Amino acid sequence: MTPNILSGETRERPYAKRRAAADLFMPEAVIMQIAAHADLGLEEDREVMGLLIGRIYEDDKGEYAVVEDAVTSKLESDRAMVRFDRDDMSALVDAIDGMPPGTDIVGWYHSHPGYGCFMSETDVRTQDGLFGGACGFALVVDPKRKEMAVFDSNPGSPGIAIMVILEDD
Repeated sequence: MTPNILSGETRERPYAKRRAAADLFMPEAVIMQIAAHADLGLEEDREVMGLLIGRIYEDDKGEYAVVEDAVTSKLESDRAMVRFDRDDMSALVDAIDGMPPGTDIVGWYHSHPGYGCFMSETDVRTQDGLFGGACGFALVVDPKRKEMAVFDSNPGSPGIAIMVILEDD
């Protein structure tokens, strides 16, 4: 079975007016989950990464995303490189295929422990490969500097995106 991200399925986006002038909305709990993952990577002197699961909506200003969860799997990584472990891809595919109906992969996150929040050439290629200019985001976290930045999917040159952190109920 082909994972959802690879299926090429396109669907009409539901119309919903966004709550604020932002392109990405993320619950505080998901931010804390990502920060904890990045802190663990810092302790082990390695980068971490995962996927952002959520919904894409459309309003008069265009598309925007609301994150619902973050998923990851076993990683191959060191201080300056990270990728999903090729021997554990079935767990990641299962997580993707287990996404609730109507959800998409709306982004990905990764850490730059001690290097700051920017998109490297490899990051830009990854972002372009995942989203190709469609609605999608890259969240970069530096757990050592306690920084986080979100980038859009402008092909070849992702720009800073505005994110709103949603308080948990």
